[in-house]
Formats: sequence, C-alpha cells, structure tokens
Amino acid sequence: MRVIEEIARVIVKFILCTFVRVKVSGLENIPEKGGFIMAANHNSALDVIYVEYKLKRRVRWMAKAELFKNKLVGWFLKKLGAFPVKRGAVDINAAKTVFELLKGGEILGIFPQGTRSKDPANPVKARHGVAKFAVEAGVPIVPVALYGKFRIFGKAYVKYGKPFMIEKKADGTPYTKAEYTEISQKLVDDIYAMMTEDGNGNNKG
Repeated sequence: MRVIEEIARVIVKFILCTFVRVKVSGLENIPEKGGFIMAANHNSALDVIYVEYKLKRRVRWMAKAELFKNKLVGWFLKKLGAFPVKRGAVDINAAKTVFELLKGGEILGIFPQGTRSKDPANPVKARHGVAKFAVEAGVPIVPVALYGKFRIFGKAYVKYGKPFMIEKKADGTPYTKAEYTEISQKLVDDIYAMMTEDGNGNNKG
C-alpha cells in the first residue's frame, strides 16, 4: 500500500509542477527528524501537493470528513497521506490519530483556517486546533506560506518559515479555547506576513 501511495504522490507532483512553476524557499527550516506540525494557509485542494513538492519527508494531512464521502476522492486522499476529521464537533478518533503521528515522529499537516481562503486581503480567521495540538503534543510548528498564481502556466511560491514552540503557561494552568484561538490567529497573521517578505526576511512594502 505504501508503494501505491508513493506512486500517486510522484505522479501528481510531476503533473502539477510540469504546468505550474513552483519556487520553493526555506527548506533549511524543515527538521530532518522528529514530529512537528506544518501549518499553511489554504488556497486550493492541491495545496498539499505544493507544500510537499520539494520535501524529503512525508506529511500526513488532516482533511474534512466530507471529502471522503466520494469513494474515489477519499481513496486518492488517503494515498496522499490524508485522514478525515469531523468539523464543528469533537472528533476523538482524529485527535488520537494526531497525537499518535506526532509522538511517532511524523509530520502533521494542518490548515489553521480550516477552510480555503482565496483573498489574502481578507483571510479567513484561524481555529484553535493547531495551537492546541502543538502544546499538548509538545512539538514545534513550521509555518508555510503559499501564494502566487496556482493555475496552469502560473508561478506559485512555497515559503517555509522557521520552526517555533508554543510554550506552556508558567503557572501550569491550561490555555482556554479563546487563548488557543488567539495564538493560532497570530500564526496565520505571521504566515500572511511571510508573503510580503523577500528572501532575506525584509518587508517588500
């Protein structure tokens, strides 16, 4: 089954990156081993491919359960390493999978906004999940900015930021959902800010 997954990933990457020019930067920020969360903004259903385009390590993605209702689409997503999560409800099975993957040293891919956000000037707000998973699993987050023209003969950019940890509170009390949401939103804001920086981290504006 793993062979089929790899073949599917290679074929899709080849097709996409033959017709779309993808410029990747920040690969030196990707940890070579250990579990961590890769958090990216969400433009299209193909974002998972663009994020993984130049990576040597495999990413396991959280994807909304509705996508798996179509058997063909569901099969394809699973071959790309995705697993379903129920939105708007407590999904114990999905949460269990998340912690098993991270504790097992794998990469977990998450779109903090939970849905596609195509307007950079008015992005969808973040949900609390990414911050909660990072804190409870004790793993770093690598922010990823996806921007440009994600279409045939377009030029797209994938920029990986430096990994960082979300520290637990000094007094030992847990974060509230509102606090987790605030932290996640700061992450999303930073991801969009990465789109306006040049290769040296300087603001283009």
